[in-house]
Amino acid sequence: MQKSPVRPVVEGGILTAVAIIFALISTYVPILGAFVNLIWPVPIVLLGVRHGYRRSIMAVVAAGIIISMLMHPLSAISVVVGFGLIGIALGYAIKEGFSPAKTVLLGAVASLVSKAAVLALTAVIMGFNPLNFQTEAMAHGLEQAIAFYREMGMKAEDLAQMEAAMGPMLELVKVILPAGFVLAAFLDTFLNYQVAKAVLAKLGQRIEPFPLFRHWTMPRITVYALAVALVSIYWGQTREIELLYQVGMNLQVITTMVLFVQGMALFYFLADKYNLSRIVKGLIIFLIFSNGFIMQGLILAGAFDLIFDYRQLRAPHME
Repeated sequence: MQKSPVRPVVEGGILTAVAIIFALISTYVPILGAFVNLIWPVPIVLLGVRHGYRRSIMAVVAAGIIISMLMHPLSAISVVVGFGLIGIALGYAIKEGFSPAKTVLLGAVASLVSKAAVLALTAVIMGFNPLNFQTEAMAHGLEQAIAFYREMGMKAEDLAQMEAAMGPMLELVKVILPAGFVLAAFLDTFLNYQVAKAVLAKLGQRIEPFPLFRHWTMPRITVYALAVALVSIYWGQTREIELLYQVGMNLQVITTMVLFVQGMALFYFLADKYNLSRIVKGLIIFLIFSNGFIMQGLILAGAFDLIFDYRQLRAPHME
């Protein structure tokens, strides 16, 4: 007996409607809208897992058309183009039985492609570079902060010190903006994977979870990438090769964050091994995030664990 097409059509219509409602909430509801905007791909993921990527593509196209009619074409671009591909990629990967790591990696690549597409389309339609707009907004915010403190009676010497400290930081933010996009791509993909997994579990469909956080381990190539980043930064500065310096800085930010995650996983492993209480564990986590020296130590611990496999999590074929 052939499978009836009625159920996929009905579920496709319902989940497309949910995606449209999510878009409306993300645009018109403060605070809640920001979170809903991040999980917009979830209905598309569910549709892809249950009925295949073709249905999820159709839902994204239909949602984009309706959103552009209900709100504005730019809203459709920012939501559908910005998040639709993530939903399609995650739904496909989960349905095909990819491992959680490969699923999130594929989703992150889709997220990066989506973000680049949104930036390109915005630049073409609006006639300006959105990245330049963001950096100009940050510079304007710094000027407003200094003006505010000046009105509050802060001394000129203190204002000069603040501006001298914040100026280089602002320039650094401009340089490492691409790394921010990469990290954001992994974060929003991971969030959507976890939410979709929870919803699918409620629907009676179990998908493979990530291992316990204390058993996480990152690719060993991260250490080599960090070494390449440091060399690139040094050569870029000493030989005045701006592009090499910028690439090195972005690579350093990404690899450092990966090693930080590795270090946190090592900490949770040791906390479980030595049965630390919640209070002690919470105090140590607070110190990690509030003390730069301790955070650097955690990153080094992550690098040590990645090189020497202290937790002995790496299979022999991975060596």
